[in-house]
Amino acid sequence: MFYGVEITTPIQDWQVLQRHGSKARLTIGGRWQLESGAIRAGVSSVTPVLRLVNELDQSWIFPWTPCTYQTGGDQLTGPEVKGEWRMEVELPEGGPYRIETSLDAVSRASGEHWMFRGDIRVHIGVGDVFCMAGQSNAAGYAKGWAYDPPDPRVRLKRNRGSWDMAAHPMNDATDAADCLNAPMSVTGTSPFLSFGRRYADLAGVPVGLIQAAQGGSPISRWDESRDGDLYRNMIEKLGPGADVRAILWYQGCADADQDNAARYADSFSRLVHATRRDAGWTVPFFTMQLNRYETQPDAAAWGAIKEIQRQAALTIDRVWILPTAGLPQSDEIHNSAAGNVRLGELLARQVHGALNNGPQFEAPMLQQTEAIPGGIRLTFAHAGQLVRLRAQHDAADFEIADENGPLTVRDISVNGPQLTLTLDRPAGAGTYVSYGGHPHGPEGLIIDQQTCLPLISFDHVEVVL
Repeated sequence: MFYGVEITTPIQDWQVLQRHGSKARLTIGGRWQLESGAIRAGVSSVTPVLRLVNELDQSWIFPWTPCTYQTGGDQLTGPEVKGEWRMEVELPEGGPYRIETSLDAVSRASGEHWMFRGDIRVHIGVGDVFCMAGQSNAAGYAKGWAYDPPDPRVRLKRNRGSWDMAAHPMNDATDAADCLNAPMSVTGTSPFLSFGRRYADLAGVPVGLIQAAQGGSPISRWDESRDGDLYRNMIEKLGPGADVRAILWYQGCADADQDNAARYADSFSRLVHATRRDAGWTVPFFTMQLNRYETQPDAAAWGAIKEIQRQAALTIDRVWILPTAGLPQSDEIHNSAAGNVRLGELLARQVHGALNNGPQFEAPMLQQTEAIPGGIRLTFAHAGQLVRLRAQHDAADFEIADENGPLTVRDISVNGPQLTLTLDRPAGAGTYVSYGGHPHGPEGLIIDQQTCLPLISFDHVEVVL
């Protein structure tokens, strides 16, 4: 027979609540019932109570506190004394916390307090929650080994709907046969455990991760106007108001063909704006530019997708981009385990800088092009001193042409955030420049000396004459 206090609202062990400012507010409630022996002994009052405990040292964040809403219990002499309860709780950022409930019954004869059992919820955190969305590199298909241990500060809402301490694989089908994004194959190392651990270091708060990525998914499955089934799945997982800090988006490989690349910009824009419409606020998006695809047959489409990703960060409010060039891979298209661990660390630095007023961590972004005698000059934002890491290869990463045909890069010189490309002939009308868009590239790496981040690839950008 149930007695004491039961929690029925959906707060789970290991859950991370999204902070707002430095606090999270939670409505928690359920039902209560007095033990029959206490009824026979006689009570003068019955009150469901709740306290919040710091699990690190068992200190009270706040002591036993009567709930602010209860029904039943007016008749304390019947065969059953029971009711419902509800309480608005404010939790400070941090944790882990334990939520404890009890039923405080006061003896009519002695005035003694009888504290009856109640449900508890353990390992609750208050920090930042992120949604992982996109295709296989977001779903974690990396092979190989890399040191990437679980961390109790980083929690995962698994596809089965329950929260847990995050550990690989981050996208699995256990007890999740009806979950739309559950994989058909065995997944491996995700970039987002590394992200969560490093972000927790930087921001000083627990991290929650919600899995919504599906390997091989084209953007049509995230676009309401086309298919949209994975978009609807993501919105359902996020819940009302999408109470998360940001969406972490890594996708585009499945759309690198002539037909789909032409529609990619509109589909991605619709994804961002639909998410914000359904959430009711401007949800940030952090996107990752494509890496390499050794067997990709359509080089032009691959470069086009990378340029669309770059343009989205330039033209859509609160969209950021991080290059993945130079990360090691475990097959022709997937980052390796070591590559994903590195990517997660880089992404954590970028997100922390953008959302928490931390040190800015942005990759060099093409800002200006101009023709000069004998060549062209490129100026990059978010760059101090550029460095050529593989100077014997990087000239081939630039594709330049004008109305008279291709131009060849003879030499590259660096001056702070500028690259000067010496060409085999003067640039004429209609000159454009591309960098790093080939599926096999970039072969050389040009990085910012301070962040060590490579250039963001660009495609068919007009050169100002």
